[in-house]
Amino acid sequence: MTGGWALLGLLALACQHGPDASAKPPRPKWMPPEGSCPRGAQLQMERLGLKPGDRIPVIVDSIQDHPGPARYNYSFVIALPQGVGEAKLPGARIGGRLFVTKHRVFGRYDRIFTPESGATSVPFCGVLLDSRWDRDGEGLIAYPSPMKGFSVVQDNTGIILVVDHYP
Repeated sequence: MTGGWALLGLLALACQHGPDASAKPPRPKWMPPEGSCPRGAQLQMERLGLKPGDRIPVIVDSIQDHPGPARYNYSFVIALPQGVGEAKLPGARIGGRLFVTKHRVFGRYDRIFTPESGATSVPFCGVLLDSRWDRDGEGLIAYPSPMKGFSVVQDNTGIILVVDHYP
């Protein structure tokens, strides 16, 4: 009879917890894979006064520093902090890579160039967010471009979210 009570206890325990609340929905195939931050990024970001969750408004690509729509392809870019981000990181530039799909532009930023570092960079970890579409890791809303491999976004601004891993 003891085994019966144990089984009954396990069933009651299973019913109380139900499905795992921490289970994530499946990752869309169009998103880049999850990833780790560069080694030393957390230490360097802490030194710069940055922590996961901080948001840095930026011009996504310094080459396209103009008002209005911008065209992006899979490439290395240098982002320019603006407004609040510029005050926290005066003169800094944030380097990373854009990943382009037909309907999103993702950014994974992995280095920061500060005035005191000169031409060298220190590790950093951030992802690109659309200021109008605030879902972590899902990038800028984009539209297909007539140019193969490019996507078009409404404007050249975004937000870099400081993270402790690439979602």
